[in-house]
Formats: sequence, structure tokens, C-alpha cells
Amino acid sequence: MNVAGKFLFGLFLSFCFSSSILAQQLTLEEHVLNSKVLNEEQKISVYLPEKYGEDPTHRYPVIYALDGKYYKQMVSAVIARFYGDWLIPETIVVTIDNENRIRDYTPTPHATADVLSGKADVFLDYIEKELIPFVDSNYQTSEFRIFEGHSLGGLLSLYAVQARPELFTAHYAFSPSLHWGDNKTVEKIITYLSSRKSLKQFIYMNLGNEIVKSEYEPNNTMGASFLRLQTFFKEHSVPGLRVKSEILKNLPHASTNISGLVNATSELYRYWVLPFDAIEGGPEAISEHYEKLSSDLYQEIKPRKGSINFAADYMTNGVHSPEKGMKLLKYNASLYPDSAWVIFNLAKGYEQREQVDLAKKYGQEALNLINQDDEELKSSIASFLDAL
Repeated sequence: MNVAGKFLFGLFLSFCFSSSILAQQLTLEEHVLNSKVLNEEQKISVYLPEKYGEDPTHRYPVIYALDGKYYKQMVSAVIARFYGDWLIPETIVVTIDNENRIRDYTPTPHATADVLSGKADVFLDYIEKELIPFVDSNYQTSEFRIFEGHSLGGLLSLYAVQARPELFTAHYAFSPSLHWGDNKTVEKIITYLSSRKSLKQFIYMNLGNEIVKSEYEPNNTMGASFLRLQTFFKEHSVPGLRVKSEILKNLPHASTNISGLVNATSELYRYWVLPFDAIEGGPEAISEHYEKLSSDLYQEIKPRKGSINFAADYMTNGVHSPEKGMKLLKYNASLYPDSAWVIFNLAKGYEQREQVDLAKKYGQEALNLINQDDEELKSSIASFLDAL
């Protein structure tokens, strides 16, 4: 079974026990926004990681998911499973319980649609001017935002690439209805991207077994429109823009969202996990890996202290290379000189290598650095020093 298969199997098991898992990993907060832009109430659900708020300075990326009324449990469970397994950063999930999909998700009217449509720009105004400011003012958010949608929601996510180019860092579009409005959105995206010299964004889009040719509308089907945009991406690259496009030919339209969410998230954070070859390569290889990760996510990402500490333990006890392990502990201390936890691990490293004087020195330094509210760590360091 490949990695994606194992993940999906694990995800299936997590759905079987979803109530207990989500209770452990997520905090749900629901809000009703009185939108002046839309002149109506809009419901949203906000899912927070279990340890949200423990560090008041930490900022979380946010995924904004359309059609929350139908998909909120699926989206929150998938994302929680990812960060629960340390495959992505802890992420805030905001699901939007939209009540009028055709009106709000479509950029233009459609020849065969007999209901109100083509108000996507108004809905994006709501997201930009009301929803995101509300979330940013009430939660510890970063500027890294993901916009996710399926079918007409996928259409809106891709439309926003050119309509609101600075609003989101990543766009997920599962079976996007790109044929809506006689392919006008496809042409707008192509025109916009053809004019860009660079663009720091990520796009994922997929297609299931949707019809490519139709005797009723031979040049205007979801499949044909998708292939038109996919061909453009293959033939035209924009520096900084990362695109992952795939056809899941065995999946029907209704099921491309869950596979798409797994595949899109895996691709967006493809370098998040520190690989063993970088661990074995030491600080220099680890630094190179994080430079690549930073480039991929358009922001500086510092090596995570937990990952480096794990790497040090792996080198010391896993492959029995204590010198390389100590080198990583020192590297971690150079990255986080003000972290009592990191310095304490360095002290324990010296103690393990029977360098008692250095163990005492760094144990005391860790004790001096500790936050007075962290009684558990303070007690551990004090006990460590007493035992030396």
C-alpha cells in the first residue's frame, strides 16, 4: 500500500471513531456574521487545534473551506489527521455554511441557468472585507491562507486566483465547474497568468470521471474546460507559481473532494517532514532542507526545535552515533538560545556522555531561562541538577 493509500485507510479508521478523535484534537466555535456586503447572515464554523492558544505569540495558517454545511466534518477531520501526525503545521479550519451556492460561487451568469448567478465578486468582497478580518481579529492567524472548494466552490477558488491575487497563498479546486459561463473564468485565469512575471502561490486542481465531450454542448463541459486550463499550466510556467493538476479517472464527481484534499495538502507541504537523509547529513543538510521548505511556502520557516531534538535522539540512540547527536543538540541550542526546553535537552545530552560539568552548566542555564509558570519543566530541571 502506498503512502496516500495508507493515509486514506488511516483516515477511514479515524472517521469510524470521529467523535472521540475530533474531541481530542479540535475545538469548535460557531459564529453568525451579519454581513453588510451580502445583506444577510452568514454562518461559519471555526475548528482550532487542541493546543491552540498555549503560545500567545504563535500564528496559525488558515484553510477557508466552502460548502461547510456539507463538508465541515470531513475537512476538519482530514486537516486534524495531518497535523496530528506532524505532517503539516497546526492549522485553523474555517468552514463557510453558504446558503446560495449558484449566486455566490459563480463569476458570470450561465446560458442555461434560470436562477440568480454571477455574484462571485460580491461574495469575495464579503470574504475579503468581513470574514477574514473577523477571523484575524479573533484568532491567532498568520497570513498563510488556503481557499478550498468543490465543484462550483472549486470554480470560485480558481476564479479568486486572478480576482483576488493577494488574498490567498494556496487554492484547492476539486472538480471545478470551469465550464460555467462559457469558459470565461478559464480565459480570465489564462490572460492573468500570462501577464505575470512571478506569483507566489500554489494551485491544486483535480478532475474525476466528468464528461469531456457532450453532444449537447461539445465545447462546453467540465472535463473539456479542465483540460484546457491543465494544458495551459503544462505549457506556460510562472516563476514562483506551483501547480499540481491530476485526473482521478476512477472517481465520480461527488468524491473528488476527499481525495483531492489529501493530495493537495500532501503536495503543498511536501517538504514539511524532515527526512532521514537530511538528519543523517547534520546541521548543514537540515538547513538546506528548510531553505527548500521556505521557498516552497513563500516564507522563512525555521527548523523546528522538536524535529531537531528528535533527530539528535535518532542519531544518538537509533544509529548509535553520539557525536552526530551532540552536534544536533548544539545546533538546536544555536537556533533557540532562549528556550529552556532546548537548553535542558543539551544538558541531558552532556550528562548522557558523562560530561558532568557541562551538564551542570547548561542545566543551570535552562533553569535561569525557564518561564516561571512552567512548574513541570522547572521541577524536572531541578531534579536533574540535584542528581548530578
